[in-house]
Amino acid sequence: MKTTLLHVRRLAVAAALLGAIVSPRAVSAQSALDASEAGAFMGSWSVSVQSDFGPLEFPLVVTDQDGKVAVMVGLPDPTGAGAGDPVPVTNVTRSGEGLVLNYDLDAQGQLVPVSLTLTPNGEDLAAVFDIGGGAFSASGTARRASD
Repeated sequence: MKTTLLHVRRLAVAAALLGAIVSPRAVSAQSALDASEAGAFMGSWSVSVQSDFGPLEFPLVVTDQDGKVAVMVGLPDPTGAGAGDPVPVTNVTRSGEGLVLNYDLDAQGQLVPVSLTLTPNGEDLAAVFDIGGGAFSASGTARRASD
């Protein structure tokens, strides 16, 4: 029974990652973290992750909004058909040299907790996901997006 529940949970997480529709939320959401603490992370990024479900790529935007960090995370869309609205992240903290983003994805009506840790790695950022409280993890790289 535990194995079946684990597989169901992983399937729900996979569905969220592969384009589950995210409930629209306020675009102006910002965190309590001062923008001065996130200078190296500011800008538009393209995050590429290798996972058990194949490669995933999605946009990430970190901005200064009235002196606080504002983050929008796009959803991976392997089909190119559009995966829904970006997710605003309001729970943004620092951990050592890293920036930690905690948010929930709406996977077909079930909220799935996501933690994305970004750490400077030269001109890029190392990206590590923890999804569903450890049910799924993946790592990759964030590169500055070309405008």
